[in-house]
Amino acid sequence: MKSPLLFAILCVTFTHFSHASTVEVDRFFHGSSRMIETIPPSKFKAVPIGALKADDQIEVQIQTTNKVYNDITACFVSESEARSYSGGTSCRGKVRAATPLSMKDQAPVDGNYYLILDNSHAALITKTVAVQVFTRKRLSDNEHSSLKSQFEKIQNMMKFTFEKADFNIFVKPCGQSNAFSNNTTADITICTEFIHDMQAQRNAGALIAVVLHEYGHSLLNRWGEPGSNEEDMADQFATAMLLRGGDNGRRLLQSWIAYWQGQDSRSEAAHQLQRGDTHSLSVQRARNIQNSIN
Repeated sequence: MKSPLLFAILCVTFTHFSHASTVEVDRFFHGSSRMIETIPPSKFKAVPIGALKADDQIEVQIQTTNKVYNDITACFVSESEARSYSGGTSCRGKVRAATPLSMKDQAPVDGNYYLILDNSHAALITKTVAVQVFTRKRLSDNEHSSLKSQFEKIQNMMKFTFEKADFNIFVKPCGQSNAFSNNTTADITICTEFIHDMQAQRNAGALIAVVLHEYGHSLLNRWGEPGSNEEDMADQFATAMLLRGGDNGRRLLQSWIAYWQGQDSRSEAAHQLQRGDTHSLSVQRARNIQNSIN
């Protein structure tokens, strides 16, 4: 599995660098993706799920936003099946099923797979469909080794640069698209769901910046400095580290800013009013990062 991690700023080659801390990559890689699709009446869409290996597991949750006509036809298909799909009852899955609905399946063979969303039974009503896709894959030896190697390069770079940076990195499924630093051990966990999210969005900048953001938390923690839990301070650390990468680092920062700008800050504000959150709103984070760059 190719992850576009810190290639842009890892200019130093590390050889025979001894360290007690480790990078542990789980053999299972869970991904999740969300999308909103609009399906006109008498039409269908083939939504790409991506490349899967035989026996990789798929789960999809579907909800139409239509209050009355909330049904849809949905099924998993291979690439060849998607090309030949003609609509209607040929969909081997949920036919004209009321939503919300959930489907589980597994890939029979290696290949590219699609989710068919079929509204061909409707003569007049357009369906707006919210979809969440979960994939559960087992990494091959090469994929596992490649992913581990990339995080080891980041770990070695940070240990070469900073004191007390000898904490562990865990790459594993978390059940959510996230990354976090452990307040007690300073170890860092990068969720495979977040890596999958950033790969799907082709946003290397956001992925790299978030890893460095968590390093900011962990280093401040290890140094005993105040503010180790401050999200804006960790953003400033990530920004400063990427600026060390020159033009490449600035391009990655702009991708990170675009990631925050694409988030729904209104729903975040509603969440903060109800439950509170130590993070600034995404729109604020985008502005703060740009101000730090300036």
